[in-house]
Amino acid sequence: MRLFERIGKNISLTSEGEELIVYARQILNLSNDLKKKFINKNDYGRITIGASESVCIYRLPEIIKAYQIEHPYVELYLNVLDTADFIPLLTNNTIDIAFTLDVPVRNPSIITELQIEETICAFSIPEYPLAKNPKVTIEDFSNIPLIFTGKECCYRKMFEKDLLEASITPQIVLETSSLQVIKQTVLSGLGVCVLPQLAVQKELDNNELVKINYVTNYKIASQLIYHRDKWISKNLKDFIAAVKTHIMKQ
Repeated sequence: MRLFERIGKNISLTSEGEELIVYARQILNLSNDLKKKFINKNDYGRITIGASESVCIYRLPEIIKAYQIEHPYVELYLNVLDTADFIPLLTNNTIDIAFTLDVPVRNPSIITELQIEETICAFSIPEYPLAKNPKVTIEDFSNIPLIFTGKECCYRKMFEKDLLEASITPQIVLETSSLQVIKQTVLSGLGVCVLPQLAVQKELDNNELVKINYVTNYKIASQLIYHRDKWISKNLKDFIAAVKTHIMKQ
C-alpha cells in the first residue's frame, strides 16, 4: 500500500497515509511511555532477605540504612528465619539472599559471598560470682542458673554438649528465642547466658555485662549466601556490596 506520493519536488501523504498517521502517533506515544517506565528500572525493585535474629538486630539496620540512602525506591523485605529454613527458601527463590549466623554452610548449590567468624561467650553482670574467676572451666557451670536460647540454636547445642561431656545437668531458669529478653534477664542478675559477642557488645561497652573467662572454640560464622542459580540483579549486587563495605568499616 502506497503511503506517500511525490509530485515534482513535493511529497504528500496518500489517503491511506492519512489514516495511518493516527496509529503512528499512538505507537510513538507508547514507545515514549515504555522508555520512561524502564529507562530507570534499576532504581526500583524489591529484595527479600532472610536473616538470623542476631544479624537482623545487630548487623542489618546500619546496612539497610546505608543501602536505602543510595536506593530509595528499592523495597527491602526482611524475614527472620531459623537455620533449617535458609537453604529451602533460597532454593525455591522465596528469598533472594540470606544472612545467617550458624555453623558455616557447606552446600554445592550455595554461593558464600561473605563469611565472618563469630565469637561465642558466656556473659553475666559484673557482680556475678562466676564473673570474678580469672579462669572458668565447664565444671564451674554446675548449679549455675542459665538463660538459654531455643533448643535449635547451634551455639546452645555446643554449650550443652560441653556440659554433657562433663556430666553436668544444666540448670535452665529461662529458655526463650528472644535475645532482648535473654539480656534483660541476665541484667537482672538471674543467671548466665551464652550468646554471640556481637549481640552484647553494647552492654559490654557500657560495663553492664562482662565476659566470663570460659574459652569456647565453637566454629560459628555469619555468612551472606545465595543460590548458585540466582540471577544477581544490579540492586542485589549493590546490596551485597553495601554489606561488604559495612563489615570492612567495623
